[in-house]
Amino acid sequence: MKLFGLLAAGAIQLPLQVLSMRTSLGLKETLLAVNKERSVSFALLPFDLPNNTLISQDALTNNDHYSGILGPDGRIGCTESMAIDNNQEITVVLAFSKCLDDTALSTVEEWVNQVKAGITTIAYAEDLKITFQSTMVPGACEERSEKTKKGLEDKAMENQGGAAPSNAPETTAPDTAKPDMAEPDTAEPHTTEPPVLLTNNVMPTDLKRLEAFPGLGNVVDLADDDVKLDVKPIAVISFVTGEKSYGEVMQYETSVQVSKTFNFHICKSGTNCEGTFENCIDLPEVVDLFMYNPFTVTRSIECANLDGGVPVTYLDDYGFRQCFCNCPAGHVLEENDYGALTCKQVDDEVCPCVWAQVNEFKYAVENDKGTCSFKNFATDSVLSVPFPTDGYVADKRDTLKEGYQNPRITVTAEREQFAEYKGSDVESVVGAGGSLPLTFDEVVGLSSSASNLQPVVAPAHKTRTHSAEYPWKEYQMNRVAHIDDLEFTSYGKYKLEVSAYDYFSSATCEGCLVIVDKYRPKATTECPKSFCDDVADPVHCTESAELTPNNLDKASGLVNQYFDFAIKAKNDACSVDNRCDSESFSRRDFFEKDYTEHDCSQAHQCFNKDTVLEDLLVSTKTKTNPLLEEDNSCDNTDAPVSIGQCTRCCKMHTALKEWWTDYRCGSDYDARNCEGDSDQTCDFKQCLVMNGDTLATVTASITEDTKKESESVLAQVEDEAYQTVTQIHRSLDCTSFG
Repeated sequence: MKLFGLLAAGAIQLPLQVLSMRTSLGLKETLLAVNKERSVSFALLPFDLPNNTLISQDALTNNDHYSGILGPDGRIGCTESMAIDNNQEITVVLAFSKCLDDTALSTVEEWVNQVKAGITTIAYAEDLKITFQSTMVPGACEERSEKTKKGLEDKAMENQGGAAPSNAPETTAPDTAKPDMAEPDTAEPHTTEPPVLLTNNVMPTDLKRLEAFPGLGNVVDLADDDVKLDVKPIAVISFVTGEKSYGEVMQYETSVQVSKTFNFHICKSGTNCEGTFENCIDLPEVVDLFMYNPFTVTRSIECANLDGGVPVTYLDDYGFRQCFCNCPAGHVLEENDYGALTCKQVDDEVCPCVWAQVNEFKYAVENDKGTCSFKNFATDSVLSVPFPTDGYVADKRDTLKEGYQNPRITVTAEREQFAEYKGSDVESVVGAGGSLPLTFDEVVGLSSSASNLQPVVAPAHKTRTHSAEYPWKEYQMNRVAHIDDLEFTSYGKYKLEVSAYDYFSSATCEGCLVIVDKYRPKATTECPKSFCDDVADPVHCTESAELTPNNLDKASGLVNQYFDFAIKAKNDACSVDNRCDSESFSRRDFFEKDYTEHDCSQAHQCFNKDTVLEDLLVSTKTKTNPLLEEDNSCDNTDAPVSIGQCTRCCKMHTALKEWWTDYRCGSDYDARNCEGDSDQTCDFKQCLVMNGDTLATVTASITEDTKKESESVLAQVEDEAYQTVTQIHRSLDCTSFG
């Protein structure tokens, strides 16, 4: 029970190989293991070089001294690698779900025979041997004979552990139907009764079924812990049908000692066919298995006749694959002191790294990030990924055990803080619209007054934000992930370094990344709108209303809404306490014609009841009688007081803005600007007008005594059309008769 493993189809895998003098056999998805000798494999090269692309200096024609190592085309020929890492035969275990029928097993046997035949017919592979062993794994199998209502008693089930000579009771399953190649472990029942299932465990009869297919190899019972395999298998190829058999394979994953496992899922119909089977290759039909061959035969070659040379494959004029040896870049072909050919290094120049080819990597943040964290720059194609190489260690080094001098790869990031000046100040020197120089000395050169500019953010020492160390192999295999691990938690300018160290030398790849804020604050509330009424503005009804207690409350609420426009505005998580909103507030007081600028904080009190009443009462014009003329006579005109004199108006303006810095790589200073989006503004204006009847009302009426006198007079008059509410009547004494 210790022979199972799980393999994600198509994933990067460690190599499996057994070398047989000139050839090796391994899994096709894997890379050929690097030999102890300097060699490469044909299988590793993505393409072959046409013969006409090879440069002439690689050929050594007409040189009899080296005739023993030259090929027919005059080039130094490659040699076969004779290294043998393991001379044992390869063993692969085939694990079958017990729910597979004989037709499926027969198809797999045919596939196995085809794979074995394909390997033995390859040139130089005569000595390669591959041995298969087979076994069964448990599965919850449905009855194969539903339509005959015989269930487990069906004779067709004898070789599947179904029918037995015992007195098993008959079932009430449906009629018999021709079985599929692979029955699902569980399917929807056709009756109200649950389906009758075969036993889950692997029965001896299940293993006997496998013996009927000799191409599947020796049959072993993995349930027997005493079973000893002659040869340790290098892989397990499993054929599962449903959740039970799949779960059995998964169960052994944690305890496996086998390096790789291929899982094939065979299921034609049923509910389990629609399940999720991770790390499985789905086979809708068993014959689809012939589309897959997990094995490959590889020839290993080397350059034994050229010290320091590397094998290069190409196609000759006849289309055949050939191989010759050549010197790697930075080396020339020479004779050593003993007359043998060797590749000599001509310079120690370090190849320019990918970061050095880009002056600036720039990441502009244009959304309201919820967290102030930036990473995954390699995956998102913001940063290129440096790939260090080395002739001594390269990607073979997988440990860090020799202290500080040990070969290693380090990845670091530092935040650089240069002086930041107001962008408007720098532009006043350079000129609006012009590009800013990279150095502040150049700015001063344009105008000496620039030397008096004071930075709004002072320069500071570099701050280390990331530091990691990896073995060569770890970095080269997972370099994208390690560059993605670079995390930045603020806007700024960052110096990036990937340093590679071997036993004798080192090289550093430097880059520059700037993270710039391009997202400006956005309002989340609406800008308030003024209101009006017919009393104050009966014609246009714009921004004016009567000054009443209710309208004062309404106007005060709108002022609060105006302040919410700025207070409740949203911004990205990295922009904290950096607002520089443009604000203004002006007020037109009672009896005034013009607006006066005030501090913006006073806008809260503009329509406060107590403040409005106090401002009205303290005015000297309020204490002056408007009906009294200068000669102490009364003003008896229709409008002794001009309309609109007692008016209170407030105007407010806000534009949402923030400070942001336009970081640039290669610059020894940066420009800091206060900017915002043009549509993120709020303008609010409201006027409240006090009329005469707003402040006081007058009533007049005839006294009761006067009414009584009028009533006594009217009592002597025959005409009843007179009244005493608004009329006063007097009886005059007659002094003479005419």
